[in-house]
Amino acid sequence: MNYLPVAFWCLWVFLLGLMVGSFLNVLIARLPLEKSIIWPSSRCFSCYQPIRLWDNIPILGYLRLRGRCRHCGAKFSSRYLWIELGTGLSWLALFITEILFNWHGIPALSFNALAADRAVPPWPACVYFVYHAILLSCLIAAAAIDAEHREIPTLITFTGLVFGVIGGALFPWPWPNSASVVYAPGAMPATTPWIFAELGGRIPVGLQPWPFWGPTFAFAPPGSFQMGLLNSLIGALAGSLVVRIIKWLFEVGFGREALGLGDADLLMMAGAFLGWQIAVMSLFVGAISALILKILTFVLGDRAAQPGATTANPQPFEAGELPFGPGLALGVVVTWFSWPWLGPRMQPVFFDALTFGVAAGVLCVGMLAAGLLLRRPEVEPPSEAKL
Repeated sequence: MNYLPVAFWCLWVFLLGLMVGSFLNVLIARLPLEKSIIWPSSRCFSCYQPIRLWDNIPILGYLRLRGRCRHCGAKFSSRYLWIELGTGLSWLALFITEILFNWHGIPALSFNALAADRAVPPWPACVYFVYHAILLSCLIAAAAIDAEHREIPTLITFTGLVFGVIGGALFPWPWPNSASVVYAPGAMPATTPWIFAELGGRIPVGLQPWPFWGPTFAFAPPGSFQMGLLNSLIGALAGSLVVRIIKWLFEVGFGREALGLGDADLLMMAGAFLGWQIAVMSLFVGAISALILKILTFVLGDRAAQPGATTANPQPFEAGELPFGPGLALGVVVTWFSWPWLGPRMQPVFFDALTFGVAAGVLCVGMLAAGLLLRRPEVEPPSEAKL
């Protein structure tokens, strides 16, 4: 009986995630085809008959119909099932990690569901969870669309950007911590650069993990509207620029298109939620994640099910190519949840202008050199044989 509150909240979050996953399926199915996500109601894409309400229940409806239309028997993609189930499990994992286990160690999120007087999560915990659940849902939708159609609709990324900026401004860093904890005795010094090893891991983590700079400036003190707004805007700008700069450098060296503007929009959205430091790191973690996904695709040998080989997108990818969106979305999540370990180790780089500038310069030169080394010689098409 003592575990009933925990089971109740976990079940509630999972069911809510399933319903959100059902809505994400609408976005994934319609946005690439430039169809309305409001009208008409859910229906079969083959016979255009409306899907009954009971047949539209997440997971149960799909299993009940055995993945086929009740009217014409057309087969539904298994993606509908996996997106609903994956979103539900992702929401549940997010709730368990951030609220039940308090992964980032924020005192205001403490929720002892086994205590008789704390059977309901505190309201800061609810805001914290919903804010990050919105980002997670947008990442799932963007990754799924990019995997199938090799594009990321701006409706997803820009809508997520708006939520990220509004939430960041309303709940500025270090919320839900009090602003007084930032420069409290034993915390971060108000006048000393935050680059020394002895200061590692002492930045108070909030809804947005870090401030855009530290020590903070007088015009944007901790807990102020200006701090939250600048955090989100600078994070969005950095997320977009880092992809665009890497894209331009690699294209100059490689001589062909690399990455896409949809990837820049995706990282722009993530930066609005999580700040510029996580956005920058996510690009490189995402590159590793994309490589791992590519290796898994190659090992499994599922060439026929490779993203892009669908009727909605009849032009398959070139050999060896893989959309970067899924890997980038995975990189954002990995960086986000590894920040308690990764953040203190990167603190000297992100809060020292000289060190960061040198690292960025070396990286840019390296990307340009890598593009030049990998440049493929242009092969002229064979001329027609003359009689």
